[in-house]
Amino acid sequence: MSEDTPVGATDGPEMTGTYQKCGTFLNESAGAHARQLMPVLDKYEVDGAEVGDRLPPNRALNPCRFPSDARPTQVVRMNLDDGLSDDLARQLRCQGMIQESFAAASIGSYFPLSTMFENCVLFIPSAKRFYDLNQDVVHEHMPEVETTVVNAFVVRAGKRSYGTHSASGIALQIPSLVKKRLGFPTRYRSFHTALTPTPLDRQPFVIFEEAEVEAPNLQYVYEQMLEYGLDKEEKASVDKALFLFLEGKLSEIDLPTVRDFLMAKYWEKRYADTPSPGYYCDSRVGDALVFDNYRAHGDSTMPPSEQDRLTIDFRCFNRVHYPRGMSSGLDFIVDPAERAHQISRKRASLEFLLATLGYQSLDEFLQMVFGRNAEDINPFELMTDLQFGVYNKSKYHLLDQNLDDHYERVENLYSEIERTGEYVLPERAKACLKVLAG
Repeated sequence: MSEDTPVGATDGPEMTGTYQKCGTFLNESAGAHARQLMPVLDKYEVDGAEVGDRLPPNRALNPCRFPSDARPTQVVRMNLDDGLSDDLARQLRCQGMIQESFAAASIGSYFPLSTMFENCVLFIPSAKRFYDLNQDVVHEHMPEVETTVVNAFVVRAGKRSYGTHSASGIALQIPSLVKKRLGFPTRYRSFHTALTPTPLDRQPFVIFEEAEVEAPNLQYVYEQMLEYGLDKEEKASVDKALFLFLEGKLSEIDLPTVRDFLMAKYWEKRYADTPSPGYYCDSRVGDALVFDNYRAHGDSTMPPSEQDRLTIDFRCFNRVHYPRGMSSGLDFIVDPAERAHQISRKRASLEFLLATLGYQSLDEFLQMVFGRNAEDINPFELMTDLQFGVYNKSKYHLLDQNLDDHYERVENLYSEIERTGEYVLPERAKACLKVLAG
């Protein structure tokens, strides 16, 4: 690919910008991200002898890898009606203030209490309008789409974006499922739409277009890193990370961060001798980078900007098929008590998120939207959940519901935030958070 070359389509009205090199390389960007994430390992004490016993050469691993049949990244124009981009930008900033009130110390960005990923449907009143306006665009560029989820991202002025990462899922760790292509999307695209201009000096979204598009399990990346070569300190950190993952010792909040750490170390080593450049688009408001989510993307080494970067994003999956008798990744949890615990944790997470918006209970929200209480609805059916491999939408999928009454409440809260210039976490939300942290 040559510099300043649009990719993924012939000339046409959907191509609105050039896709060009930004001057960074995957091995360097991934290495920087690995260093940023490594402190998460300090939260866990491990016994060195036990770690050694559970890893090669004392234990055989079971590596696997899903090589995605990726399509080139495209630059596509999304539909934004009058005032929608301004409404989305305003709501994203308010949503960002809410998350900053309780997650300022988080190392990673994807975690159960994030307001940015699938949970953002609760926080962005214009998300459904954007969703409804752009379903034809999504189907045009991804005809096999089954489920679409709205995400919303804010990179604050003076801050750096989340570093190099890619999509994964619980089933992608299991070789027998990868071989049969069960439990995960085989087509997984994002429509990463700019709500602020993103020239090179405003921390544009970076995609490593020339790197291989793959979804390996962590045992695969570990074995590959051993072949590439690790110094003593590096090996100690990746040993500890894989041990914590394999032995189920990571909290739900830290698990995605440790997975991203190992992937970043893998890219740092794999592409050290075959540099893979980063690409960006000098986007206008409404331009979307449509890319394969299994492709390495994100770069925290770009210089901070003096202005916020705001993004609304669709994550789009084809129909995910599961082994007979299963309907989601939750069914991979064979212990009924553990499965009940995870459903309870999900419900508690939603209780907290709704408490940040002033609700007194999850029941209050569900009665407003469905006329039903929490015990009648599995909380995982309200939205997808990447960590637990819940991809196919159910009849309770929130983006397909009438959320007008809920969004009126959210807008009233955001008007108050704009009037006062601040957001204070309600006492009930603090109590919910304390329970979750315990």
